[in-house]
Amino acid sequence: PITYLFPQIVCRVAGVAALVPPRELMGSLTAPSRPGGLAEWLGDSLKVRSPDKLLVCLDSLVYGGLINSRRGEESESEIVNRIKEIPVWKKISLRPISVFAQSSIMRIADNYENVEEKKYWARYGREIYQWSELLHKNTAGMKLPAGALALAESRIEPPVREDYLKSRRRNFKANMKLLEYVRSGEIDFLVFSQDDCGEFGLNILEREKLTNAALTNGVARKVMSYAGADETLLTLIARALIESAQKRPTVLIQYSSPYGSRIQSRYEGQTIGDSVENQTHAAGLVTVNDASAPHDLVLLVHTADHQQGDHVQLAGHADLRQVASAESLRATLDALEKADKPVILCDVAYANGADPQLVAELLKRGHLLQKLCAYGGWNTTGNAIGSAIALGVARWFATSAGISPAGDRAFQEAMFIRFADDWAYQTQVRPQLNGQPVADSKLAESMKPFLTEIQSASGWQVPAVRVSLPWQRCFEVEVSIPS
Repeated sequence: PITYLFPQIVCRVAGVAALVPPRELMGSLTAPSRPGGLAEWLGDSLKVRSPDKLLVCLDSLVYGGLINSRRGEESESEIVNRIKEIPVWKKISLRPISVFAQSSIMRIADNYENVEEKKYWARYGREIYQWSELLHKNTAGMKLPAGALALAESRIEPPVREDYLKSRRRNFKANMKLLEYVRSGEIDFLVFSQDDCGEFGLNILEREKLTNAALTNGVARKVMSYAGADETLLTLIARALIESAQKRPTVLIQYSSPYGSRIQSRYEGQTIGDSVENQTHAAGLVTVNDASAPHDLVLLVHTADHQQGDHVQLAGHADLRQVASAESLRATLDALEKADKPVILCDVAYANGADPQLVAELLKRGHLLQKLCAYGGWNTTGNAIGSAIALGVARWFATSAGISPAGDRAFQEAMFIRFADDWAYQTQVRPQLNGQPVADSKLAESMKPFLTEIQSASGWQVPAVRVSLPWQRCFEVEVSIPS
């Protein structure tokens, strides 16, 4: 839903028509998307519908989806042949078109969950992560304990190691090919996204190589690589809107905690401040840190007091389901009270869901909700910040163009969906499910009191809501509002 439905809502907030492929082409958790069907739809759209921007998640078009980019068995030559279709886009388009693209750098998850990986991850996941970390350190010339790398390798069966490296080599070669198309002008802006990464690993080593190659080829200003994934399409929407507006909004960055920018971000291998910098730059925003400087928007980053929590408890990892955030909460509420510009609220006190204390206070003080032009509090820091920025930029774009009145229905629906997903489901209902998906009717019953509370506190007019678990797992919920 966050990569298919929510981007369409953000476009509606901006008053922009979005052309999207039929959902049946997009695949699911267990079935890849249909690259051939997507390519045919894309070609027809460029020839007939005449869009002026093309925002494409290449993982779906090339591999059959982000998950299939890690699990798929397509050969290197098959993948490269699909990439060779990219130069056709600008040739067949009815008018000059800007192409903004995303391609992922294959992740390395530090767990034994194989739902999104090959089957052997259930046995060797953390061993592969540790081996990858040592390979990167060794390549970087860092001193390792005697025999550490050999010991790490011995814990993984040779066929598993080779299969894993084969997939990495295939995907890395594909990403290097994409840089050629940036250099030749077929791609105007490219993001190499990274989900679930640490400070070291083969994925980080690949990012360094891609960044250096972009610099060598003179396209460093057109290429970015940073932690994130599911929000990247939304970030590209924000960038496209800013390009269309021909002016860049200035955003005041504020943190709720004096330590906020230095807190380590879960699943990203960097600080929350690094994530804010990457996300604002990728979207094309101008940022300032001085409240006296002229600005159009406020980006308020709500963190915990000293460390980021996590609503998901993974085996073998620290329990961070409750962390101190009282001081930060007071600062966030104070900043909202004083704000005299629309606020993009990035709720990153926890990974995998909102700060329940923050949302409880916001629902008590409905006037503060009216100061928000965007909210995000789901999954990783980058996911939350990137999606919130996109919604904030869409609102700014529409308002500055005189498109969207204050009571715009699309904006109210977007805000409702974020609070319904990030708070009502992720932090209130999902823990009750104990990892077991339920029928839509049961899910709706569990969520109803929280959705009613959101609507009552906000005044957002949402006539009907449907909720479901589209991939039949508890990780993501779909909150949709029939038109």
